Amino acid sequence: METILQVDGVFAGYKDRPVLHDVSLTVNSGERIVLIGPNGCGKTTLLKVVAGALRSEKGRVILRGEDVSHTAGDQRIRKGLGYLMQTRNTFSSLSVEENLHLSFWYGNGEFAARREWVLTVFPMLRDKLDRRAGLLSGGERQALAIGMTLMRPVALLLLDEPTAGLDPQTSTHLIEMLATAAGTGKTIVTATHDLHILEDIADKVYVFGQDRRMAACGTPAEILADTALLQANNLIHRHSHHARDHRLMRTPQV
Repeated sequence: METILQVDGVFAGYKDRPVLHDVSLTVNSGERIVLIGPNGCGKTTLLKVVAGALRSEKGRVILRGEDVSHTAGDQRIRKGLGYLMQTRNTFSSLSVEENLHLSFWYGNGEFAARREWVLTVFPMLRDKLDRRAGLLSGGERQALAIGMTLMRPVALLLLDEPTAGLDPQTSTHLIEMLATAAGTGKTIVTATHDLHILEDIADKVYVFGQDRRMAACGTPAEILADTALLQANNLIHRHSHHARDHRLMRTPQV
């Protein structure tokens, strides 16, 4: 099995505020990985480091066998990386069609075919191609943002809180569509605060601890069953007996 991404001993942060401490992980082709942890633990920071939006202080990022630790983000995109930011991920004054066209990165004459594939994955966009992105619902905007990343050749898709701010029904619908995209062989790494969606979107889960290091790795079932681990890292309330029994702490992530 091909290793798509290897993160090796990464340290990173913002000016005088360290965030990641000796973080390592491996992502193989076709895997669906979820990063989860308490507020400020570094999930978003790790995605930024992998995408080239933030330079690490130490450690290596290896993408498809090449060390890209000092490679610009646009070069990583050319190597097949797609990155969905949590916010400001569409052009609100442009139409859905125009957003998709701006994100297209294939040879001439292939736009229509690629757009059709994206519209098959996200069918709610099909009758809204002429609508401005700023007028879409929250779920439709997230679908468009993910669709924009899929308009390019993507070997590894990074998603930062794709269901943040969405109601449960819309979140479930979006997760089902992500599963459709994953079914095409896409390798997906998702950062989320929502334990309830782990079993729907993950093959393997990495838990970030409060010390901003990896606290655990396992299947969704293993992680959800480890109440002590989840309580220790503020992912469930102390009085909870199981991850499915609690009300999640929904706080902004770093």
